[in-house]
Amino acid sequence: MTTVQKPADSTQANTGTSAAGGHSPSRRPPAQRRVDAALFVDFGNDRGPEETHRPPRARYECVPCNYRSEIVTGAAAVAAFTATAAAAHRAVCPARQESQ
Repeated sequence: MTTVQKPADSTQANTGTSAAGGHSPSRRPPAQRRVDAALFVDFGNDRGPEETHRPPRARYECVPCNYRSEIVTGAAAVAAFTATAAAAHRAVCPARQESQ
């Protein structure tokens, strides 16, 4: 899961540049976006030789406050973590507290 937000000052005017470099009033410019947070999930590997087995794992990162969670491992732990990590961090994120 990746949280993507448009900047507050983004304009949605019907102006843009055509492929040939000319001005095209009917096309919108590409939206400017930034990544605020990322949830990384590795589903693991339980097939093949025993030495290649790897348990599922996950971690969460918040870009504005530079938070990086511990790595959670195990199927049940990863499922619970992915369901709550983003909301739990949003509630305590210092970067979000400053902007509100």
